Amino acid sequence: MPFDFYYLINHTRKWNKDTRPTPDNLHWVPYFEEGKYDLAIMHIDQQCLLPKLGKSKLFQDVYEHIKGKIPIIVINHGTPVYPEMFMQLAAAKGYDYTEEGSMAWAKDEMKKKLVDADAIVCNSHQAQKDWGVGQAIIHGLDEGDYLDLTKEPRITTFISPAGIGEKYYGRKLFHATREVLKEKYGMELMWITQDVEFKNWEEYKEFLGKSLVYFNPTLGSPMPRSRTEAMFSGCCIVTTPYYDADSFIVDGENGFLCKNNPEDAAKKIAWCMNNYREAVKIGQKGKETAQKLFSGERFRQDWITLIEKVLKRKVV
Repeated sequence: MPFDFYYLINHTRKWNKDTRPTPDNLHWVPYFEEGKYDLAIMHIDQQCLLPKLGKSKLFQDVYEHIKGKIPIIVINHGTPVYPEMFMQLAAAKGYDYTEEGSMAWAKDEMKKKLVDADAIVCNSHQAQKDWGVGQAIIHGLDEGDYLDLTKEPRITTFISPAGIGEKYYGRKLFHATREVLKEKYGMELMWITQDVEFKNWEEYKEFLGKSLVYFNPTLGSPMPRSRTEAMFSGCCIVTTPYYDADSFIVDGENGFLCKNNPEDAAKKIAWCMNNYREAVKIGQKGKETAQKLFSGERFRQDWITLIEKVLKRKVV
């Protein structure tokens, strides 16, 4: 973005400089100074509906301190998917003791929490529909930031090992698929951060750029950034169809859509590994899709348009 950003130093949500370079237009500040900033961009997800969590307290403290003093745009990075924690909470408030009931409770609670926000941004169209508020701005990346290298016959996945439950990240599907690949096909699925770690951002990009297949098992994540990074890197994508994925992945053409079923996921991954040239071609089609849909320039323009709407003036 063509603006100066001031990032609030805190003890809860830290910036990992080793894996994510610090932009030149980012400045660190220890506290909020009234009258210094044009607007605030804050971050939230469904975990922030649990009041005892550190990031929940951080959001609420800052939000209460600055609302009314400065326009606030809130990015909701999550979805209402967190049945492991929400079903019991929802039932205690009279909602059905089901996943659907837990999502309805989360939707209503989030609306109450963000009632004073000037704008709310969600990371996928389905997430915006699920929350029932705000607008979707799909993330965008700069193609030149990623490497599309000669592919090695390797399968990889990058999902968090902890946080926001099994359902959200599809960890059950991931682990089961991993077992089927190993036992039935004799193939290894490399779990980034667990099986392989990188000293810096460049090592990660090179590893991803040389990987033939990228598997995305998420069931509730609105728009996994790592999947988009893999698409820009020319990997052949095998992904679950949720949260807009089935709107831009055409099965067998620019990637593969798999069911929430480890046998189906493993079968499609194994096909890619056993059909190297075809998988490379499909990966290139996926890269073309990423260039069109996930353009960094489009992303920046979407944000400039929103900021101008909130501030009611031109900013560039």
